[in-house]
Amino acid sequence: MRLFPTTSPIFARDTHEPNRVSSTLELLFDLVYVIAVSAAAEGFYQSLIVHDYSAFATFTIAFFILWNAWTSFTWFGSGYDPDDVPYRLSVMFQMFGSLLIAVNIHQFFEQGLIWIGVLGYAIMRLASCSQWWRVYRDIPSHRQVAWRSIFGLFILQSMWIIWLFLPQNLQTPALFLFIFLELFMPLWARSKQFHNWHPGHIAERYGLLTIIVLGEGIAGISGIILSFVVSASYNAASIIISAFGLVALLFSIWWLYFSIPFAHMLSAHRHKRDLLVFGYGHFFVFTSIAGLSSALKLVADLHTSASNPAATHQVTESFVMATIMPQLAAFLLALTLLRAFMCKHSRSNVLAFALALVVMVVCYLAVVLFNLPLTYALWLSILAPVIMIVLFARDDNQFYEAHPQFEKPQ
Repeated sequence: MRLFPTTSPIFARDTHEPNRVSSTLELLFDLVYVIAVSAAAEGFYQSLIVHDYSAFATFTIAFFILWNAWTSFTWFGSGYDPDDVPYRLSVMFQMFGSLLIAVNIHQFFEQGLIWIGVLGYAIMRLASCSQWWRVYRDIPSHRQVAWRSIFGLFILQSMWIIWLFLPQNLQTPALFLFIFLELFMPLWARSKQFHNWHPGHIAERYGLLTIIVLGEGIAGISGIILSFVVSASYNAASIIISAFGLVALLFSIWWLYFSIPFAHMLSAHRHKRDLLVFGYGHFFVFTSIAGLSSALKLVADLHTSASNPAATHQVTESFVMATIMPQLAAFLLALTLLRAFMCKHSRSNVLAFALALVVMVVCYLAVVLFNLPLTYALWLSILAPVIMIVLFARDDNQFYEAHPQFEKPQ
């Protein structure tokens, strides 16, 4: 029995490999992003408390920074991942670089992108370039995507290093330009190798990051329950009803997302645009869930504001609803559009989202105009994802009828 897997030339993974699942190394790598997502969500929450609405843009950029690093690792692993010693060591460096990025996310809302985040990206990209070099050396048919990836990563990282030394008035426009180039580079590099990824593996990897982002919401609800317990104004019944409503909302979001058979959709329709639609479209899914997780934490601040009317920044029930409902709407819209682009047998997308939007508007107006307690409004808002679950299930039946090669989940 060998202590390590043997080192051998790298090969492109079989895109139809049966039972392809995430490796334990990928799961270990994801733990870094538990920290990064938590840092982004906490920074957004702290900004919401003081009614700093510019934090929406800051939070989006912060989440892009961590998501972009995770995406690069995930798509390469789906196409290659030899799981040998050189690959494992390169992933170790990528993990270290990701940790530096996570540290920058902690400071991002106060200081923006600083040298520690740029250094983290540099370390990640050097490791990634070593992986692409192996592809260039060992797989002649993939040399174009390999050298384009190496060239693109080198140029992008050089630009970010230069960005640190730009005058402050040029950093903001340059930031948005560089973000565009970050999104464009993988599309350019993979123009001849768009299909080199495993549908089931990619769907699972994105599902796992969805779980990580939902986990931030679960952690936030735990903190809310604790604040209720230590408050003398809450009794057991109110704690159970309020906290259970928040759990039920996140649970319905989980149910909705995982009710969509993304793996089968990716297998049935392999298109060049899948990297753009599925890969990039998920950015809005992840960001909106993380934003919702941050907004839910405001529930715990209602009691603090009520007990201190002189506080500069009051957290009211209408403010909490005005923060939660847009995040929920953004998630439902992103998921609806993602499904509409990917599923060829989908007729209920517009209707499902329209009905869900009506529910969310009614919930908000019920709090603002009719003083409905926040707890009951949040319980009512659960109808929005539930309606979509029901209507999407009907469409899924049509999908499986059109693709009998896939087994419908029970």
